[in-house]
Amino acid sequence: MFTDILQENGLSEKEAALYLAVLEAGEATLGHIATKSKLKRSTVYSLVDELKKKGIVSITKKKGVNYISALAPRLLIDRFEESTRRAQSILPSLIDLAYASPVKPRVHFYEGVDGINEILWEAAHSKTDYIGFTDYEKMPDKMYQFIRKKVVPQRKKGGVTLRLIVPKNTANEVVLQDYVQQVEHRMVDFPSRKNHIEILIYEGSKVGFMSYKKDEMFGVVVDSEAIYT
Repeated sequence: MFTDILQENGLSEKEAALYLAVLEAGEATLGHIATKSKLKRSTVYSLVDELKKKGIVSITKKKGVNYISALAPRLLIDRFEESTRRAQSILPSLIDLAYASPVKPRVHFYEGVDGINEILWEAAHSKTDYIGFTDYEKMPDKMYQFIRKKVVPQRKKGGVTLRLIVPKNTANEVVLQDYVQQVEHRMVDFPSRKNHIEILIYEGSKVGFMSYKKDEMFGVVVDSEAIYT
């Protein structure tokens, strides 16, 4: 869990592992950290250089031996929060830039389950309630878990409700009994049982189409007020 959160905030998997190893050790030599983090010594040297440039670890020399120590967790979190504040401050300018050209195509393609999850994550930050269609029976587990662990808490945080149409099947009936956090479901008895898709309509102009069929796993977002309407 710690590694995942650190990666979400800009560290690579190996950088996160190294930081945690140094943090737990308190202060240690490169050799000790290499053993503790299960990384090659040469890899540790290069990672330490990168983390030192980022101000996440520091090196002190004692009797000719280099010792590594880690930035205090509170200071690291403060840095992440400051980065988020700075990103939020330039968001309006970035949006203006994205719409600067009236002829710029506003269709975005996303690949794989991770790409689909990016669409879900963006929609979860919508400022208003949004609507869509899905089928939990066909949904990949990685996508379902992402919704429960990340998307639902974000919707709750923003006070935003998702209203979904779902086809009538056993899997959806089970979810409807349990899955009530910031979601309203309406079950419909569709004639087709092949619903490997999700559609989300959100943010006043965006329509996300997601296919989670095994050999067609991708998503497309069309940003158009006309199509949204």
